[in-house]
Amino acid sequence: MSKFRLVEAPISDYLPDEFKQYARQSAKESEEAGTPTSTQEFSMLMMNLPSLERSHKSELVDLAIKSFYEMYPEIKSWVDKGRIIVDADLSGGSGGRILPQSPSISDVEKAKQKDPDFDERVKMRHYQNAFTQGKAWINGFNYIFKIDDELENIDPKLYDLYRKFSKGASKFYWENTEMLERMAQQATGRVAYCDVTFLPDGKVKIEARAPVFPLLLHELVKGGEYYRSLFSLPKDRDVSKAITNTTDVHKHEIKNMNFGRAIVNTIRNILNNKVKGYSPDMEPHLMSELEETLTPKEFNEIMDGIVKNDNDKILLFIIKCENIVKDL
Repeated sequence: MSKFRLVEAPISDYLPDEFKQYARQSAKESEEAGTPTSTQEFSMLMMNLPSLERSHKSELVDLAIKSFYEMYPEIKSWVDKGRIIVDADLSGGSGGRILPQSPSISDVEKAKQKDPDFDERVKMRHYQNAFTQGKAWINGFNYIFKIDDELENIDPKLYDLYRKFSKGASKFYWENTEMLERMAQQATGRVAYCDVTFLPDGKVKIEARAPVFPLLLHELVKGGEYYRSLFSLPKDRDVSKAITNTTDVHKHEIKNMNFGRAIVNTIRNILNNKVKGYSPDMEPHLMSELEETLTPKEFNEIMDGIVKNDNDKILLFIIKCENIVKDL
């Protein structure tokens, strides 16, 4: 059985200070919109929501899976064909951590000998992981806005509590980044996670666990994006494994959550306002096409240009996207 752990990497190492400041300011404005949630309120919600959800567990799990299929209709089609299994549940504190938090130096050296683009591939993977985490945050947490009626029918209190939870999570992660990273690096258990597993019979299993509903949506979106990103990894198994063991580690996942949102929003702003013929439903196909057809160096140069607001690189990104949109 081959298993890839769904974890993230230190994207902040590649970002200019101006972009980091923009990411923090954007998150702060979102946190303070309306009635802000304090760190104490967030902690209380994290403790109290599971008991409130307990009597509605099956309904909430069904709603999370239904929402995931609405966001990823192609995955739903593979589920219907029996090729993908989606296993989601509301539970916390389960699921051990298997992958080490540091790669094998010898494995990395061997991979570099096999693939001269290894370092560029590592950087590209960092960008992909940040995009995965950022999109999981934006699409996962914010999907409650699209299912407010369903949540109202389950329990009228849930919608407002979930909004407070999402705002509080953002504030908590920004204010406690170093502490959370240390905890992620040292701990062996996982409060919330999503694993993408390749089974012996050729099927793929997406397994998501979280203690509360908004986090379950977040983890499911991570699973969808992580599954999509796997197809751009090198075909050589040793090189691919060395890359993911280098980049896909828990210890830097908080930074990907913090900065990944700003990266996703910046890319979407370009796509929505500059790319002719683009519509949001094209995003997964478009990003996959870029990741699978560009060389790692080309991909990284474009992403670096986007976060640095380099007009020439942004124009190149627009041109490549428009060519893909024409085919779509």
